[in-house]
Amino acid sequence: MTTTVSPEFLELQAVVAGRYSLERELGRGGMGIVLLARDVALDRLIAIKLLPPELAPQAGLRHRFLREARTAAGLSHPHIVPIHAVEEHGDSVFFVMGFVDGETLREQVERQGPLTPRAAMKLIQEVAWALGYAHSRGVVHRDIKPENIMIERATGRSMVTDFGIASVAAIDEAGPSTTISGTARYMSPEQASGEEVDARSDLYSLGVTAFFALTGRTPFDAPTARALVVKHLTAPPPSVTSLRPEVSGKLAAVIDRCLAKTPGERFPSADELAQAVGAVRGRELRAPPLVRNFIRNAEVSTAVFLTAAVVASGANVDAGGIVLVFGLVLAQLGIAARKLLLEGYAFDDIRAALLAEAQAQEEEAEAVGQRRFIRKVYGVWHRVWAGKFGRRFFKIAGYGLAPPERPALPSPDPTEVVLGRSVAELYEALPPEQRKQFAEVPKVIRRLEHDAETLRQRGDQGDRLESAVGALENLRLGMLRLRAGTGTVSDLTADLSRAREIGDRIDAELEVREVLK
Repeated sequence: MTTTVSPEFLELQAVVAGRYSLERELGRGGMGIVLLARDVALDRLIAIKLLPPELAPQAGLRHRFLREARTAAGLSHPHIVPIHAVEEHGDSVFFVMGFVDGETLREQVERQGPLTPRAAMKLIQEVAWALGYAHSRGVVHRDIKPENIMIERATGRSMVTDFGIASVAAIDEAGPSTTISGTARYMSPEQASGEEVDARSDLYSLGVTAFFALTGRTPFDAPTARALVVKHLTAPPPSVTSLRPEVSGKLAAVIDRCLAKTPGERFPSADELAQAVGAVRGRELRAPPLVRNFIRNAEVSTAVFLTAAVVASGANVDAGGIVLVFGLVLAQLGIAARKLLLEGYAFDDIRAALLAEAQAQEEEAEAVGQRRFIRKVYGVWHRVWAGKFGRRFFKIAGYGLAPPERPALPSPDPTEVVLGRSVAELYEALPPEQRKQFAEVPKVIRRLEHDAETLRQRGDQGDRLESAVGALENLRLGMLRLRAGTGTVSDLTADLSRAREIGDRIDAELEVREVLK
């Protein structure tokens, strides 16, 4: 339990005793106190957002808080923090939501600086998917900002929270001398002027949030809320490239369109925004530049090693020269490996990128009909550097290095790719007899990843996508539980069977759609 216990903590714990066990306070703001808790019956971590006791007696505000929370509880999407329950007991008004082990976008930017353009595109696209899903169900968020976007620590997945909750309070009711609220910096011109808002208002706020993610500041700032509103209504926003020249013109154009003053000049929908970002982002990059640089060096170096070994075995050559070549190549790779380690990467990051590269090359080889023997020869370098040799090499290369002060950048890949990679790594770590027993896992992973990607490309962000990603998540959890000793082989067998059934169902539905085109 937390060492600093607030009165609200004690009061709520008395109300929910036996059902929820509060652990500590995670944060608080004008419209809520967020607490980490455990669901006693289900034995899982959750988060509880409590309406501040001083606001609970206000009947109108209380009613709207509960109404908005119940509306948000009807949303179920991989990039939306789920709401499990909405309750009121006297002056204790709260809702129970999923706990995200991570930090807000604001916390991440303040801790490690602005996001890379590729990481920012991943975030924009995932938030846009979430908004598109909510808008299709008639729900407008009205308060998109860095504080309402969570970044999951394990996967880098972006998740939107507080649908309609934070905007329950009247916006900017105070006079011109009042300190600007965080929300005011992200509101659309029509919201700032008190007009009716629709889905395109969220796209403006997402544009401001994207600007912040890339630069660490918002497009507009002013000493008072009234002056800030005027800027939203009249001032042209600066281009993100004026602060981050390395941001591509195409990405800057997407953000500029989100920041258009009139809703009609913005993207018509969040799904179209997600597609525009996806077109800029592409799928060609599966690893950060430093990692890709090491992979290319490792590929070339392995070819040099093999060539030198063949030449040395069949000809009378200077052994000293061969050793010198080997030494120079290894030294070059050692320098590259140390640089990666200093930047916060580790062998597991390299291994994950190698597995992704191996899969991409396998797909290319299959497409051109390359012979299996040649595939195996070309795949030698993957196996060498992703195996025991690579792990030992990184261990030696990191000798004497202090642990990095900052963690590695979040993965820029889509959620299903990150999950699939995680499942593949867990599968490879299973004992040989269990890998043999679950030999179908790699095939199921590739199938679900492909299904999820196809659904995203078609703009289907509903139950089918959630099922595909959820099946991958369940496989990952099943393997984690098996490794931790809290799960069984039969449990994982059931997870695999359900994942296969979900894949069959999605494939059948996609085939029907293709026929009906």
